[in-house]
Amino acid sequence: MLQGLAHTICVYAKKASSADNTPNVVLWNDTSVAFAKKSYAYAYSNSDISGISSSITLKVEFSDTAFPYFYYKVDNDINPPSVPSPPTSNSFINILHNGTFSVSNGQYVHFCPIRSTTGTVSTTVTIKNVSDGNATLDTFTASTIN
Repeated sequence: MLQGLAHTICVYAKKASSADNTPNVVLWNDTSVAFAKKSYAYAYSNSDISGISSSITLKVEFSDTAFPYFYYKVDNDINPPSVPSPPTSNSFINILHNGTFSVSNGQYVHFCPIRSTTGTVSTTVTIKNVSDGNATLDTFTASTIN
């Protein structure tokens, strides 16, 4: 009788498969906006998200929460916009400190700051994976001019 009970327990204790919400290594380069040759030059940074089996939620944190304008875009295109093209004209969305967004396997996440006359000129950006216990995915610098 005990032998049969132990067998039943093992059958019901079988681990269910779970979603993989930890992406492969990501790397965003430092990103900036500068004034050069009578126009602004935007340094976009992008990285692909791969190795996950379901969509995940990412959170953006700034070391200096007074950093005013930081934009992101999630899409299926590896190429960011051209250097003189501002993120506001390319369907990028402004994200604030502790802002979140979702991304799926195979998509790219692009980041870019924009010029501001207020706030601080530089901040450390930390990207965390909310879907994986707020694990840090990458840290980089964003800078602008004012």
